[in-house]
Amino acid sequence: MLLHQIAFYVLAAVAIASALGVISFRSAVYSMLSLIVNLMSLAFFFLMLQAIFIGTIQVLIYAGAVMVLFLFVVTMLAPDTESVGGRNPLRWQWGAGIGLGIILAGGLILAVVNGSLARDAHAVGADGLARQVALHGNVEAFGLALFHGFSFPFEITSVLLVIAVLGAVVLGRRILGREE
Repeated sequence: MLLHQIAFYVLAAVAIASALGVISFRSAVYSMLSLIVNLMSLAFFFLMLQAIFIGTIQVLIYAGAVMVLFLFVVTMLAPDTESVGGRNPLRWQWGAGIGLGIILAGGLILAVVNGSLARDAHAVGADGLARQVALHGNVEAFGLALFHGFSFPFEITSVLLVIAVLGAVVLGRRILGREE
């Protein structure tokens, strides 16, 4: 029990210090990194409460995906990192991004042409997610229904999020271009 209390107080100190870092740092990047540390400490609190699934989702979704996405947007919109030595430091990433986009589009087209998405959606049915969770009542049934029967809407949502981030970057660069 003593080890549990020590871990709680250490995590509480880390959570409070990182929360203060979020509001006190002047740099947006440092604030975002402090928020990631805060979200990670929250995930450890969930693990201490034996809520393994919620702790894992906290790390994967919030600290992993959402905060890295925010950190990416903040660093892309930072006006002081526009050019390094008169050249574009991200030039090689255009080729990698286009290549990965072609691979993603090819995979989605292959899945649609083979009909695997339609078969999965037909097998699960319109109310399949609710039926699977009500029938089995566990996380595995929810995951199987979500990633098999509803994989296409899930992927479309991720594509829409990427488009929204790219739109924010384009709009941010236009606004920065007007101020200079």
